[in-house]
Amino acid sequence: MTTVEFGGGPSLHQRRGFTALRDGTHVPGYRGYCPQIKYRVGKTYGTDTHELAKSTLHVYPSQSVTPGDEQVPVIQLRNTMPKSTGDNKYTESMVPGYTGYIPRMTFKFGGTYKTECDNCIDEYMTNRQNHDLRQGDLRRSVTMVPRLTAVSHDPTVKETLDRYRDTHPTRPMLMEDRRPLTEPPMPGYNGYIPRVKPTELGLGHRYHVACDNGFSQFVRETAKHAENTSGTLPRALERIPREQLKTAPAAYNRRLYKHDGMIPKYTGYIPHRRFIFGNTYGDTTRSLSVCAHDAPSYADYVQQKSGN
Repeated sequence: MTTVEFGGGPSLHQRRGFTALRDGTHVPGYRGYCPQIKYRVGKTYGTDTHELAKSTLHVYPSQSVTPGDEQVPVIQLRNTMPKSTGDNKYTESMVPGYTGYIPRMTFKFGGTYKTECDNCIDEYMTNRQNHDLRQGDLRRSVTMVPRLTAVSHDPTVKETLDRYRDTHPTRPMLMEDRRPLTEPPMPGYNGYIPRVKPTELGLGHRYHVACDNGFSQFVRETAKHAENTSGTLPRALERIPREQLKTAPAAYNRRLYKHDGMIPKYTGYIPHRRFIFGNTYGDTTRSLSVCAHDAPSYADYVQQKSGN
């Protein structure tokens, strides 16, 4: 009677004996790597591999392990698997086919679904318990350290500051030493400068002059808007002279899209522009309703148009 392996069919040794393969010969049809085989021409695959085995080092895979040959070591769980309550996801009876996330499951191979789930859940619970213990130790260590006393309650600090102010009466204080709101930044500053790119204030000017124009225009418009709405100035504008704030242009309004059209390279959104073709950027924007209307803003224009 022919001895068969688990799963049916002859064994590997029986197959090699049936085909009468010589030592070092690979079974025909083997598609793995064989050193120097691509340089051999004119002989059969079995003959080439037999001759190459005499001069070339071959590394053969280890013998396959059939069921029952070796016992797979069982990992002892350090925690008791939680029972299912209907709300918890990780339980003692994980159903194969569950597609939710299981911690570290993607790094486990070779075991059954139940075994790997138990190992992953046990490792997750252990790591979480260790983390909670470290957090508790840190919290207890923090509570044991005495609280720091604010330096504002220390009379020595107050006396030192008063003495410095008495000996340096002309030195500016912290609030007085702040940069003015309209002071232009140094060249190379990559922050936002209001009113420079979407208007003509930055065209044909050096960076310092363009920034000065943009900040000044922004301050005047902000002050004008604050006076029209609430009648009071923002705190940041209180130190700016009233004469400078009153120089806001008379045509100041909330319009973003001007009658003259938008400056080329303006990257903001312009309604209906994507439906216009064949004109320059300036002619295109001037022909749109967002720039051609006379209302204070485009929203007011749409409201008037819908009301009519």
